[in-house]
Amino acid sequence: MILGIDLGTTFSVGAYMEDNGEIHIIDNTEGSALTPSVVLFDEENEIIVGDVAKENAVLRPEDVIAVVKNYMGKDVVLKERDGKSYTPEMISSFILRKVVQDAQNFTGEKVEGVVVTVPAYFTDAQRKATGDAVVMAGVPLVGMINEPTAAALSYVKNHNIQNENIMIYDLGGGTFDVTILKIHSFENIEVLSTGGLSNAGGHFFDQFIVDYVNDYMKEHHDIDLEDEEYTDELQDLYIKAENAKIHLSQKVKVTIPLKVGKVKESIELTRDQFESMVARVYMRTESKCKDALKEAKLTVGDISKVLMVGGSSRIPYVTEHIAQFTGKEPCKEINPDEAVAMGAAIYAKVGNTKTKFTDVCSHSIGVVVVNEYGQEENEIIIRRNSQIPVQQEEYFRTMVENQQKLELAVTEGEFKELTDVTIIGRFEIELPDGLPEKSRIVIRIWLDHYQLIHITVALPDVGFEKEYHMKRIANLDDETVQNVTGMLRDYKIS
Repeated sequence: MILGIDLGTTFSVGAYMEDNGEIHIIDNTEGSALTPSVVLFDEENEIIVGDVAKENAVLRPEDVIAVVKNYMGKDVVLKERDGKSYTPEMISSFILRKVVQDAQNFTGEKVEGVVVTVPAYFTDAQRKATGDAVVMAGVPLVGMINEPTAAALSYVKNHNIQNENIMIYDLGGGTFDVTILKIHSFENIEVLSTGGLSNAGGHFFDQFIVDYVNDYMKEHHDIDLEDEEYTDELQDLYIKAENAKIHLSQKVKVTIPLKVGKVKESIELTRDQFESMVARVYMRTESKCKDALKEAKLTVGDISKVLMVGGSSRIPYVTEHIAQFTGKEPCKEINPDEAVAMGAAIYAKVGNTKTKFTDVCSHSIGVVVVNEYGQEENEIIIRRNSQIPVQQEEYFRTMVENQQKLELAVTEGEFKELTDVTIIGRFEIELPDGLPEKSRIVIRIWLDHYQLIHITVALPDVGFEKEYHMKRIANLDDETVQNVTGMLRDYKIS
């Protein structure tokens, strides 16, 4: 069995597709389709993932890691324990193992590989980190697919759609994606454009509520819940903030009870107040929708359907304003929590064998060059929203006679100024002896189906060509990944 996994910021979901085309969502050992993406470090080498971990966030905050997805692709340590450092990749691998174990218990079959979804706007570093997490989980990575595209696969499979443009609005726990697709048929799906935000969604709405309550407590009681002495109260507030967010979808106001020492409060939050918080994020998402439509060379009038994906897309303010923006009521025929995992399951089963599937890259890729004024700047080689896989090359020149080395810095971003892009990898290339000044250098960049970067450097005048393995600044190297995989093999996950 090949398992599709929606590795989410707040919840993760597994699904698989049978030979007859029927798709099943995996129930975890707790009997739920949604497994909280929360990790609890329990006894030595014992890790708890899911509801129990989330419940212990109040009592044992120092042992609990949540929203790890927001840290993927960053060179950070999330936990130090017994002399070991735990990175986002390692924490994510525990979540993946939990979903895989639950799938095997649910089906009685062995999971032979996984297809994992990622936000369409994930960077190269974030995609590489996700792939490394799968390796650390000890299961083969069969494929990686963008979350909005997976949701579209799920929808298209169950509806006879022909020659329609659809918009996927995906607002989850920590990220936002918008994708514009041309659905020729289920057998021919073409992504036209994609865009998104890396810090948007339900987790941030929770934070707005927490900040609102904390400001109230500071103003009325001179209590700052972010002080270290109120760690337990702050963790409890996060749970109450999440519940308040959910209830405000049905109610016009909620009351958040709080007890800090001898102080007891019941703080009222109205839907209007909450929607003013949501509006800060929503307007940014609508702007990204406009950009995606422009890059797809479409208008809102060209869109026939709007699919809402991700738990935060349920917020009434969001659905109402998307309806106003597009002039269409969003489709309610898919489960926003399960659609992505179901699409991953479809992709795991049919891949590109039954469906011609064309995707695009979400960021421009380039290199650092020296301009005519002697200043460093970004030179884009592959532009965002190019169809993938894609290969592009650019010609450059050596700067001096008998140049011995070439320092190559690979960039990700849309701008000339280096301060506005991310340098994702650097490496040094030894050049052949005796090169004349201004010898031609060809830098060839290839993006594969996963949007991972491959680099080739050639000097055609002297017959030199070599492919280089880029050491990504924010990622673990392959040797470290293998060593960590071996170390984590003995960990018990429950």
